[in-house]
Amino acid sequence: MSFSKMIGGIFGIVFIIILYVIIYYALKIMYKDVKNGGKRRRPSAVKGSYGLEIIKSGNGKGLKDGSIIPIRYDLTIGRKENNSIVLADPHVSGSHAKIIVRNNGLFIEDFDSTNGTYVNRAKVNGKMKLSNRDEIKIGTAVFKILS
Repeated sequence: MSFSKMIGGIFGIVFIIILYVIIYYALKIMYKDVKNGGKRRRPSAVKGSYGLEIIKSGNGKGLKDGSIIPIRYDLTIGRKENNSIVLADPHVSGSHAKIIVRNNGLFIEDFDSTNGTYVNRAKVNGKMKLSNRDEIKIGTAVFKILS
């Protein structure tokens, strides 16, 4: 057997082994997708379940007093239409505040709004951690954190 045929045979075997390894990992990834139903967890999701109860809707679009908004991911609040919660209130800024969801809980951040964001009647400066039953006031709207 010549040297070139031997090298060709070795490269052929190495190629087949690499091909099998690629197929193995591709099947492993597909199995995980099928096993999970194609669903992937979003990294910012909170392990516990949180909700935002509407105590007073103010001029909130589509908001009804007493209803509960599930908090699974970050929520933006403001007068602009691109916010998660739209408040058509002249005392609310276009991009007023954000409820931030992290593994260690909920936080609220005021975006330097003109009239401020209040948690339990205390003005929020920057970011503040939220707890169960905290009341959030933005403009004339009042919300309560539920966990």
